[in-house]
Amino acid sequence: MSVDFEKIYHNLDPIPGILRLQQGGLGWKSQNNLVTISAEDISHMQWMRVARNFQLKIGFKSDRHREVFDGLVRDDFERLSKTVKEFYGVSIETREISFKGWNWGKTEYRGEDLSFQVSGRTMFDIPVHKIANSNIASKTEVSLEFIDPTASAQGEPTDSSSSSSRKADELVEMRFYIPNSEKSREIIGEKEDDNDQEEHSAAQLFHDQIKDKAEIGQVSGDGLVVFNDILVVTPRGRYEIDMYPTFIRLRGKTYDYKILYSSIRRLFVLPKTDEMHVLLVVALDPPIRQGQTKYPYITMQFPTNEELDATINMEESEISEKYGDRLQKHYDAPAYEVVAQVFRGLSGKDITTPKTFKSYNNQPAIKCNVKANQGDLYVMEKSLLFMTKQPIYIPFNDIQSAQFSRVGGAISSSRTFDLRVVQRSGTENVFSGINREEHEPLEEYLSSRKIKTKNSLNENMIGAPLQAAVDSDSDMDDGDKSARKQPTATAGGGEDEESEEDEDFQASSSDEGSPSESDSEDEDDDGDAKMSTAKNSKDKDSDGPPKKKARKQSASGADEDDAIQVESD
Repeated sequence: MSVDFEKIYHNLDPIPGILRLQQGGLGWKSQNNLVTISAEDISHMQWMRVARNFQLKIGFKSDRHREVFDGLVRDDFERLSKTVKEFYGVSIETREISFKGWNWGKTEYRGEDLSFQVSGRTMFDIPVHKIANSNIASKTEVSLEFIDPTASAQGEPTDSSSSSSRKADELVEMRFYIPNSEKSREIIGEKEDDNDQEEHSAAQLFHDQIKDKAEIGQVSGDGLVVFNDILVVTPRGRYEIDMYPTFIRLRGKTYDYKILYSSIRRLFVLPKTDEMHVLLVVALDPPIRQGQTKYPYITMQFPTNEELDATINMEESEISEKYGDRLQKHYDAPAYEVVAQVFRGLSGKDITTPKTFKSYNNQPAIKCNVKANQGDLYVMEKSLLFMTKQPIYIPFNDIQSAQFSRVGGAISSSRTFDLRVVQRSGTENVFSGINREEHEPLEEYLSSRKIKTKNSLNENMIGAPLQAAVDSDSDMDDGDKSARKQPTATAGGGEDEESEEDEDFQASSSDEGSPSESDSEDEDDDGDAKMSTAKNSKDKDSDGPPKKKARKQSASGADEDDAIQVESD
């Protein structure tokens, strides 16, 4: 004997099915899915009004999460209540829903749900196991972040077609304002001593309750391995990484993150150009969040000489059965290698490292800039990865074209060039300030990967060094001419060595009729020679050595008067 209810929805499934109740249990079947529940596992049932008519919520005695079925109508309650009482010996609890629309009330825990109550009626329920993170946004505000519904809780990859077909909006964050008062402590169900009330605010107590119920930031018995004090560059801080069979827990001083292995898309191990550190990059989809900021990449940094000894909390037979050769029982190697291998074994993703391409100075990456961000460009077998605070990942199969170009003046830009990468999606990234020595090997490597390249660099750089030299020579000639025409003097009347060398050059290249300084000194007895020398020194008063000599003579008033007297005679 069985009782059927048609056009019933399971959880958030958009396709309805048939709900069938029998003596041994109940089941729900649609075109694509099948859900069965044993009568022995049923703990309680609740009936409540929801968006899709009425809902039947089923709680379990075991660790299984609750199941909900929507689409029931009001007339189904009597028949459903009678059948459940007869088959399973359970009475259906009726819960009243608040429609006042108030945004203040009190919270209480009903099984594994956080219930928000307004005037003694339920406003909404939050499944605690769906909470991914709890943060104290301020002294009176707590932020709850929820697990992405498209991610699989079992750690298996999600179906891209089914996730893309779902266009409905999903709740990802909710904030609770909890004023710090005795009444608010009663609302959250905590009775603390006076000393504890002084030390902890109501928001802190609510945050601690959420972490306890949702098991956020706690190490349970099924933890496999824990890595302590790991330096994470993005998001910045030091975290304790707890590895579980189906998810990862990052626990920091301020933020805690729960990351499913199904969210991990790629793993990168990148040696830095300083030859002292190694980066472990974990690409995530969906990304983790801090408020409005999303982090699609987790970047960990390890010293190359740091060793780590780790043991997996699992029997070797179970490891070989579940993970095969991808995971070992014991690790004793450099820290970055141990953490990377554990991530690889538990997530099932391969590790990507730069292998073939090397820079002109035999470095694993190329120094360059993207806008105002300076970083390292890693050229790998099937992709480009620019490492900065927010890394940029470009697979080769998404590159439409790569253009080499040079922008700017002759001298500075001839030493560097720009690489413009256009993706098939329409996104463009310009990697600027790349050393000119990287041009030929980079172009050859991209061409060998069958990437369409356009080189406007050679056209711009032909004759650039020669033109730069010609321009510099012309600048020197212009400087010499200006030096002949305009006098230059330093403070205190002295001149530098370059001005003296220029004066010597000018003296040697002067007209043949003009007397030299040595001739004027040798003809000391001839009055006409003295007069011509004095006139020449006056004409060249702005030049180097004669100017210094004239100023030395004028330093003593007697010598200057004598010189004037001789000329007058």
